[in-house]
Amino acid sequence: MVRAAVLPAVNAPLRIAEIELPEPGPGQVRVRLAAAGVCHSDLSLSNGTLRQPAPAVLGHEGAGTVTAVGPEVTTVAAGDRVVLNWAPSCGDCHFCGLAEPWLCARSGAAANVPYATLAADGSALYPGVGTAAFAEETVVPAHAVLPLPDGVPLTDAALLGCAVLTGWGAVHHSARV
Repeated sequence: MVRAAVLPAVNAPLRIAEIELPEPGPGQVRVRLAAAGVCHSDLSLSNGTLRQPAPAVLGHEGAGTVTAVGPEVTTVAAGDRVVLNWAPSCGDCHFCGLAEPWLCARSGAAANVPYATLAADGSALYPGVGTAAFAEETVVPAHAVLPLPDGVPLTDAALLGCAVLTGWGAVHHSARV
């Protein structure tokens, strides 16, 4: 069991709860989180502005260490330091086939599939934006983690998952600076 900040329903306050995480299945990895950023998107998920099935463990800016890998995972191994990617491209859809992975039609699919259960009653939990970073540990698809080079602090790396990229995108694409 691990502790997590659970959103029991839209517009409800988060609560700390024990959750049961399964062992990683085929193509999945388990990550012990060291840091998680808090993004305005998490507020938008909790108040229903953005869709997220509930109950859910929110958080999509995260970094940590791989503790276990499921069958067929070859990109990372236990002990690797990683950053979570909340919108990993599938590599197979129309847009990925056009070399436009930022438009991937399936990048958000993991958020709609239960990934864990509440220890108290066994009810299904959904991973916020597919990553569930507001927990001690999470299980995600292997393509949702990116290995980090040595020397990058996990606390800094967590912000790479959204804040840094969103800021760069706004400055580069919107402000055209």
